[in-house]
Amino acid sequence: MDNLLAKERAVRVAESIRGVRGVIDEITVTPASRPDEDIRKDVLAALIQDPATDSYQIAVSVQGAVARLTGTVGSYTEQQLADRTARRVKGLKGVRNDVTINYLAKRTDAEILGDITRRLQWDIWLNGDAVHPAVASGKVVLTGAVGSAVAKSRAFDDAWVNGVMFVDTGKLVVEPGRNDEARQQFKYVIKPDSELRQAVEMAFRLDPRVVAYSPIVTVEGGVAIVGGVVGNLKAKTAAERDAANIAGVWRVENLLEVRPTGPSSDSEMEKELKTALFWNALLGNVSIDVAVINRVAYLSGTVDSIGQKAEAQDVASRIKGVTIIRNRLKVEPPVSVLYYDWPTIYPVAEFVGPQPYLSDDEIRSQIEDALLWSPFVERDDVTVTVHGGVATLTGTVGSWIGYGEADKDARRSGATVRNQLRVKKGAWF
Repeated sequence: MDNLLAKERAVRVAESIRGVRGVIDEITVTPASRPDEDIRKDVLAALIQDPATDSYQIAVSVQGAVARLTGTVGSYTEQQLADRTARRVKGLKGVRNDVTINYLAKRTDAEILGDITRRLQWDIWLNGDAVHPAVASGKVVLTGAVGSAVAKSRAFDDAWVNGVMFVDTGKLVVEPGRNDEARQQFKYVIKPDSELRQAVEMAFRLDPRVVAYSPIVTVEGGVAIVGGVVGNLKAKTAAERDAANIAGVWRVENLLEVRPTGPSSDSEMEKELKTALFWNALLGNVSIDVAVINRVAYLSGTVDSIGQKAEAQDVASRIKGVTIIRNRLKVEPPVSVLYYDWPTIYPVAEFVGPQPYLSDDEIRSQIEDALLWSPFVERDDVTVTVHGGVATLTGTVGSWIGYGEADKDARRSGATVRNQLRVKKGAWF
């Protein structure tokens, strides 16, 4: 592959297939050649431009297209955020993350264990899997079983709460099919709103994009209502994602107000956005027209995939000062097009004349096969009908994760999708 993000996404896709126990990554990254000094400057620019990493004290060196990050941050999530921000820069073959974690306060093993237990319990992606943490001198060992490879990776990340020095998942096994049992056991469990609120607040405290703004959380009947003020658009969308990932939250009302603290002029924001799109590894082969008017970023032009369209939007959300994004990028070859007007994590569908390459029966079969292999969706819960290249999904799923995964599986067929799935209120995940 020609960039690190594509390599990372390939691994995640493989982990997300039902039945996969693990992934051996032998992908080689061979990017277009760039001078090491140009790459170094772009990595530094990426860290400074991002509203969550701009205050990190991180030094960057590049040798042979491999970046080395050094410095100190206050948490594992901050360390990983710096790593991922660097990986977005085109021309990199790899990133060596030597950033150290310096926790502000010493914590007991009992405090660490309590936080890990709660994170695992509330993580919607683990689907009620039985993961058992143990902590000794800040070192964490996870045992038990999960239903998918991606759930194992998620459990590893969840274990990195404040105070953790090391996480071992060697004894955490993947048992495909285990999710089915968990679904039946926890299908109708409803958690009290007070507990859901505490879980959302904990997720915010552990998210470096959100924690500085301390959003106000209320939960009513499983609906998480998030209010307050944040300094950038990415913080708003990150907060919505954090709340949606809590098991038992079936809808999020994002009332956060974006009050920018970034550049005061549209021209400055426009310049920063153009620069960020230029050095982004996933967008190096496309031309995107940019304009910023009254803090609203407008994206237009043509990209090769919906993934590039979403990446461009994400880049724009990180620009300090931008409050809204009007994403009018078109995807070629022509398929159903999604227009994203942020702030919202949910796309607004304005479908542009589908041009299916398959018959309706072939499209339906392709979608049903994709649902069969997804660890987050039960194929029998979803009915797929296709007419004139338009696929309609009906039925009831157990979570917004299942809703979103079914939607993505259907769109990969190239068809226009009408997602009429319902999400079961009070489901465990």
